[in-house]
Amino acid sequence: MTKIQVLVLAAAAYVSTAIGQELDARVTVVTDAVPAEHRHDIATLQQELERYLNTQRFGDREWEGDRIPVEVTIVVTGKSGAWYSARLIFQSSRRLLSGGTTPLLRIIDPAWRFSYTHGALLTYQSLRYDPLLTPIDFYALLAIGLDVDTYEELGGTPYFRKAHQLAQLAAAQNAPGFEPFTEPGQFSCFALSAELLHPRLEPFRRFLFAYHVDGLEQLAEHRLQALHTLDSLLAELLSFAQQLGTPSLALQLFFDAKYQELIELFRNWPSPTLLQRLRTLDPKHGTDYERGLSR
Repeated sequence: MTKIQVLVLAAAAYVSTAIGQELDARVTVVTDAVPAEHRHDIATLQQELERYLNTQRFGDREWEGDRIPVEVTIVVTGKSGAWYSARLIFQSSRRLLSGGTTPLLRIIDPAWRFSYTHGALLTYQSLRYDPLLTPIDFYALLAIGLDVDTYEELGGTPYFRKAHQLAQLAAAQNAPGFEPFTEPGQFSCFALSAELLHPRLEPFRRFLFAYHVDGLEQLAEHRLQALHTLDSLLAELLSFAQQLGTPSLALQLFFDAKYQELIELFRNWPSPTLLQRLRTLDPKHGTDYERGLSR
């Protein structure tokens, strides 16, 4: 199947579904770590946040096609006054035309703080920082932008712009996790969205498109050819990363979502250099590659 055929099928799939919002979200709120008397106020959070994510339109255009599968897990760890502390896990997948999904985003905020009152109605705030919704909105826009990038080269730019606008609002309020000035490689939502919008990251974003369209979408019918393509794309990505010269948050985001998929794809793949390439590209998961791909 050619790239053009894949895009035509993708467009047809988009048209065939009802126009609507972008996300198909499931929310889980875990409150086991907090006393029973502190659980009442957030008893409706799961229901309201799920409703919000599934009815809010985050982009400026109608969304045509299947909604993006999203999993949000909030592990509440404590309460102090009106503020809850929690671990936030935001994950999204990309649907494959051949069936199934592939992970696209997995991001964890280990020290999230928010306030919420029982039954509060959640509404999108694009002009002010909200400790509860701004981080979630940021990750939602990130997930949508990444998804669109895999169907159209650089197509996710409008969503990354909106995400960066939210990051600027949060940074102006000194919100944790949105620091505008960080060391290279140190995670910050502000730094991540700025990086995704920078022209120097365009080769990586084009890689995202090729990885999914020329690689994953071809596996069902042309597995050997698709694996050769993916292997070559990873070699090109290593060259890009070496030219970049500084740690990339966007590349790490990709491997945080994809490292297990890469291990499954390339298990028993006869390449003498693939393991070292992956370990160089993604040292964070080097041990996982060593265990999964060593022969």
